[in-house]
Amino acid sequence: MAQKDQKNLHSINHKEKIAVIGAGAIGLFYGGLLAKSGYNVHFLMRKDLDLVKERGLIIEWGKETFHLYPVQAFSSTPQIGPCKWVIIALKSSANDVLLELLPPLLSPETVLVCFQNGIDNEKWLYENFGPRVVIGGILFVCINRTGPGKVTNFGFGKVELGQFNSLPGKEVNEFESMLRNAGIATEKVNSLEEARWKKLVWNIPFNGLSVAAGGIDVAEILARPELERATRELMEEIINAARAMGYAINHDFIELQLTKTRKMGNYKPSSLFDYFEKRPLEIEAIWGRPLKKAREKGINLPKLQLLYALLDSLNSRM
Repeated sequence: MAQKDQKNLHSINHKEKIAVIGAGAIGLFYGGLLAKSGYNVHFLMRKDLDLVKERGLIIEWGKETFHLYPVQAFSSTPQIGPCKWVIIALKSSANDVLLELLPPLLSPETVLVCFQNGIDNEKWLYENFGPRVVIGGILFVCINRTGPGKVTNFGFGKVELGQFNSLPGKEVNEFESMLRNAGIATEKVNSLEEARWKKLVWNIPFNGLSVAAGGIDVAEILARPELERATRELMEEIINAARAMGYAINHDFIELQLTKTRKMGNYKPSSLFDYFEKRPLEIEAIWGRPLKKAREKGINLPKLQLLYALLDSLNSRM
């Protein structure tokens, strides 16, 4: 791209409206960095709405602390209106509310960007709000909401971007540029589905075992020999299933994930916060749908089946 065209692209992007739906840790962090970089970000926010409007948003990342003020925060999507970009950072367990929330934000040009865990969320969005471009963002970040209007990134932050049902198009290129301008390491992937399965290699054991083991962080999972063994065996199952479906995930990916996880310290996965706060777990997106897809291919995943059954039982009691 010529330098002049790239400059014009960035100028247009800064003016285009961005909506962030789901103002938890993920939405506030990535939306906050985009807003800090001058993009026109609008947050749908209920919890902490008045406080954030009055005092702003605080983002901690390593040794840096950013204070974003003022913040364009709203209590309803009609107040925001049609946007070019809609970032969905809502828990997948609450997707049904999007049927009401999204329509006021949509125009024929609106691009949906899915920052959710698990698989098939982009498919659901396309089936309910398409045809339109739906981008999937796979997030590699250790982030928690650490106070009212405050999020803390304990490590990482990279985003992988893919397009649902297609190779990456111009919208993916444009959104990649926006994230990079905001200081976020970003990479495009040709197969969104493969990238989602790679993320499941981490999400299925660590999100699942943190809850099933009674509420423990990733450091404690790896400190207990039997739980570390269970983690490895779950990872092995998911990789075998992914490979049987044609996705190229090598078995040495397990050691890479464990090495990265040890650097996270006492990090609490997002499902653990849901468990502590008695919110519904993302049962189907993270554990149920992968299990169903494997069964449809005749692949048996006994360890995932057991974990899913335990989590589903816990979830029904919340």
